[in-house]
Amino acid sequence: MHNFLLLGGDSRQVFLSRILAGNGFKTTIHYDSSDSSFSMEEAIKNHNVILCPIPFTRDKSSLFSANPMDDLGIGNILSLLTPGHILFGGSIPDYVKEYAKKNGIECFDYMDMEDVTIKNTIATAEGAIAEAIKLSPGCLHKSKCLVTGFGRCGKTLALKLKGLDASVTIADRKNTQLASANSMGFDTVSLHDMDSSMGNYEFIFNTIPALIFEEDLIRSMNPEVTVIDIASAPGGIDFEFCRQQNIRAKLCLGLPGIYAPQTSAEILFQGIVKNLS
Repeated sequence: MHNFLLLGGDSRQVFLSRILAGNGFKTTIHYDSSDSSFSMEEAIKNHNVILCPIPFTRDKSSLFSANPMDDLGIGNILSLLTPGHILFGGSIPDYVKEYAKKNGIECFDYMDMEDVTIKNTIATAEGAIAEAIKLSPGCLHKSKCLVTGFGRCGKTLALKLKGLDASVTIADRKNTQLASANSMGFDTVSLHDMDSSMGNYEFIFNTIPALIFEEDLIRSMNPEVTVIDIASAPGGIDFEFCRQQNIRAKLCLGLPGIYAPQTSAEILFQGIVKNLS
C-alpha cells in the first residue's frame, strides 16, 4: 500500500489529498506553515510517494507553493529521497529527473502523461475564457479572436471559443497545424504574416511559450483588444510594452488550479494510480 506525501502547490493538492484519503490511502499534506511540528525529514521517511506541484518550481530553487513556505528547497528534498521513493510533479526540471534516475528514484512528470495533459486543457481553456470575460468590457459572442499556437491547449481553447459563437483565427508556424485548423473550420494565418491583420482582433489568446508579441505587433493591435497569455512563464507577450500602450494584457498561470481544482485533482489521481499500478 502506498503512502502519499503532498508538498506545496495550490488548491489542487488539497483536493488531491482528499481524493486519495477517500480511496483508502494514507496521506499527509504539507500545504502551509500552520503545523510547526512538521518535519520534512520524518515525512519523507514515512511516505514512499511524494506528490509535488504543478509547476514543480517557478524560481528553480524551491517547490512552487501558493502559500509562503520556507522548507520546500528542492536540493534538501532531493537529498532526503532514497531508492524506493516515487516522485510525481508537473514540468519537472531536467536536473531533477537526472538526479532521480541516477539515484534509483522513480520519477513521473504529469506533463508527460498524454491523458492528463489533454484532459487538463479543458480546465485551462475554460479558465482562459473566464479571464478574458473578466478583463474585457466586450462580449465574446461574435467577436474576432486570434489563438496563437494549435497544440493541445490551442485546439481545445479554439473549440470552446467557437462554441461561444466567436470568429476564431489560428496562427501557427507549422503548415501542418494550420492545415489541421483549417480542416476543423477555423481561419488561419502564419505567425510570420500576422502583422497585416493584427488590428482586426478583439481578443488574442497566446499558447506559445516564446516571445511572439513584440513591440511592432503590439503597436498594430486594436487599442480595445484583450490579450490573455496562458503559455508558461514568462509567456509570449511583452507585457511592459502592452502596459505602456494601454493594452489590456494578462499572463494567466495555473488556471486549472484556480478555476477547476477538484476536477484537475481527479485527473491527477487517475494518472497517478495508472502509473503506480
